Amino acid sequence: MASNAASAVKQPPKRKYGTRDLLRLITTNASPKKGLFILGILLSFVATICSLGITLMLKDFIDAFNHGTSGQLLGKLSVVIIVQLFSSVASSFLLSYTGVDAVSKLRSTLWEHIVDLPIPYFDHNRTGELSSRVVNDTSTIFELISSQFSNAINGVISIIGSLTLMLLLNFKLTIIILIVVPLMALIIIPMGQVLARISKAIQKETANLNSASVQMISQNRLVKAMVAEKPLKQQGTDQVNRIKGFSVRQIKLISFLNPILNIMLLGAIFVIIVYGGVLVQTKALTIGSLVAFLMYAVQMISPLSSVTGLVTAVQQTVGATERIDDILDSPVEDKRLGGDTLSTIDTVNFDHVNFGYEADKPVLKDIDLQINRGERIALIGESGSGKTTLVSLLEAYYEPTSGSLDVNGHSVSSYTIPSIRDQIGYVSQEVDLMPGTMRDNLLLGSTTPVSDERLTTLLGQVGLGDWLDELPAGLDTDVGERGLNVSGGQRQRLAIVRALVRKPSLLILDEATASLDNQNQERVTQLLATLPAELTTITIVHRLNQIEAYPRILFMEDGQITGDGDHETLIATHDRYRDFYRLQYQHG
Repeated sequence: MASNAASAVKQPPKRKYGTRDLLRLITTNASPKKGLFILGILLSFVATICSLGITLMLKDFIDAFNHGTSGQLLGKLSVVIIVQLFSSVASSFLLSYTGVDAVSKLRSTLWEHIVDLPIPYFDHNRTGELSSRVVNDTSTIFELISSQFSNAINGVISIIGSLTLMLLLNFKLTIIILIVVPLMALIIIPMGQVLARISKAIQKETANLNSASVQMISQNRLVKAMVAEKPLKQQGTDQVNRIKGFSVRQIKLISFLNPILNIMLLGAIFVIIVYGGVLVQTKALTIGSLVAFLMYAVQMISPLSSVTGLVTAVQQTVGATERIDDILDSPVEDKRLGGDTLSTIDTVNFDHVNFGYEADKPVLKDIDLQINRGERIALIGESGSGKTTLVSLLEAYYEPTSGSLDVNGHSVSSYTIPSIRDQIGYVSQEVDLMPGTMRDNLLLGSTTPVSDERLTTLLGQVGLGDWLDELPAGLDTDVGERGLNVSGGQRQRLAIVRALVRKPSLLILDEATASLDNQNQERVTQLLATLPAELTTITIVHRLNQIEAYPRILFMEDGQITGDGDHETLIATHDRYRDFYRLQYQHG
């Protein structure tokens, strides 16, 4: 209970990630279908061997063609081509399927882990970066599994096989290739490492752009209202230009690398053709052997880029692994599923509770508070006085830094988290609805069946009955992203109904009528007055025009409860409350 909120987001010391971490992430969290993957690799191996064999058969075919005995070879060649085609298609499908399946499992694991992370984690991490981890970084891993790895395996097989057959065909010609290939490798490997670093920088800047765009799009109304389009455009342009700068460096290197390699390859082929032509003239080499040698030379050199590309891809994916591990290594919320089940909330007792989001910055100070079942409480105070933090402790989003919080005479830590939150209906001032229909939102998290008649009745009680009747789709109306297809006041009332559908024993309203006009505010007030007498309500109040209706008022200042009583008592005994009331109510 005395744990610090900051400890929930304390990160372990950074360490250097490597290939071993990548393999661990893939095998542990992606769980690729090993059987299909191995079969795909084997078929890829068969396809590569067939490709090498086709070249060797073409040699025999060309040589035999000159003697008129190529018919039988043509039939064999056709069979090998068919086998090579089948193996390539099957291998490509199986490896791609393995990659899709693995990345789907990884994304599901990552998604489920993020859903289970505690509130303090989200206090310290940006939404856009988390979404980039789920989409972009997992795509990098998919590319490695489904494409890069198999291409590199095929490349290695092709290089070894081609080199072996070239040595068998003509040792002297092979020496030329053995001189060229190391020279090409001396260029490709360091350039590949530079490209990997640039690619990692592009990934990082792309994640930053994704994060910024999510914030900009979600706050588009604020941007318009503050006429902030110009600085936001400049911010986006600067971010895009940073990505462009790295991308330009990348294409410069690639534009330089490819022509150099092509020239070296053409040079080697030219020397082979000239020297091979001499060997053909002297009868030391057949035309078929020369053609086959040239084809093997290409089959040996071309895969070099895929082999070195694997090194680059692994380095890129190691970076993605580190970022994904940062999430997966973050402890999920302890829901205390082995604890007791809370079936109702009768009493709540804060006993000298202190709390701070950071150890040296207390937000709540020595809170002593007893709440009994059925009480209607108004919680007021200036912004930043700790009102929302106080109710956040009730929701078990955080644990007290010191002191104890008891429910029904037992520590709140003895109950399971889901059962605590099942007993609490919470409506915030800033209401965001989930994507989907009105029914989806009203039944969000509901574990028991709720009839449409009950939903319709509750909507009517908060003044949404006529509006619901006018909607062609009724409860199946799509509320839009973040509920933007409905007005702010309608979202607020939908949120109130959503909280009441749960039949909670404690209802917390964080200025839940702030977006309503006087008529609908009165309707909601009347609805709350008809709620069961045993339902406890805590209302965070900013507009004090109906404050006299609350039998108990808690006044908070600087993280402390300095006033506790009804309106008349506080007006008479609490100077700060009296000033607060007169300023906000009498002078609007």
